[in-house]
Amino acid sequence: MKILIVGFPRSGTTLTHRIFNGHPDVKEMRFEKWTLKQAKNKEELIKKFPLFSFTSGEKVIWEKRIIGKKGKTTDTIADYCKKWNDWFQDEARIVQIIRHPFDSLNSLVISKKRFPRGPAFSSIYPQYLECAEKFIREINEFPNTMTIKYETLVTEPEKTIKQLYKHCNINSKHAHPERMKKARIFNYKNKNFLFKYNKKLENIIDSFNKIEGVQYNGLLDNR
Repeated sequence: MKILIVGFPRSGTTLTHRIFNGHPDVKEMRFEKWTLKQAKNKEELIKKFPLFSFTSGEKVIWEKRIIGKKGKTTDTIADYCKKWNDWFQDEARIVQIIRHPFDSLNSLVISKKRFPRGPAFSSIYPQYLECAEKFIREINEFPNTMTIKYETLVTEPEKTIKQLYKHCNINSKHAHPERMKKARIFNYKNKNFLFKYNKKLENIIDSFNKIEGVQYNGLLDNR
C-alpha cells in the first residue's frame, strides 16, 4: 500500500503521520517531501526511493491554492492526490484529515508567530476561504480516500485508528501508544479569535458537517 496523508496545516496531519509511521507494517512515511515531484513516473520514483516497493507513503499539507512556486506550476493539492491514485492504482490509499476551521486557523496564527517559515498567515487565510470547501470535497471523492475529523480521532482513537489501518490494508490489531490531547478539541471556545472572522467560514463548516464524525458548530451557535 502507498499511503498519502493530506490536510490543511494544524489539522492533525502530523498526528496521523505518527500513527502510521509507528506501525510495524509500514516501512517509511516521508514528511512533507512532495515525493511525486521528485520523479517522472512510478518506476523512476521506486528507483530513487526503494522503500516505495513496500508499504510506505508520505504526509503533505496545503497552505495555498497552488503547491509550488507561482508561475512554475498550476498544480493544486487535489491534482497531487489524483496523481497519487494514477501512479499507484489499487495500492493507493489517501487519508484526508480535517479540523474545525476556527481551531485550525487559531493554531496556525500561533504557529506562524513561533516559527515564521513559509507563507505568512495573511496570505494563507484568503486562499483557505476560497479553496478549503472545494479541495476537501474533491479529495474526498477520489477512489481509495478516507476523510476523518481530528476531533473524532482524538475522542475515539481506538475505533478511528483501527478504521485507518483497515482502510490501508495493514494490521488493524496494532495498538498506537500515544495519548490523545483532548484539551485541543474546540479550543477556540476558550480563546479570542486570532484572525478576522469571515462569513465564508460558515459555508466551510456546513460542508465539513457532511462528513461523518463529530459535528461542528458555527459562530452563531457559540457566541
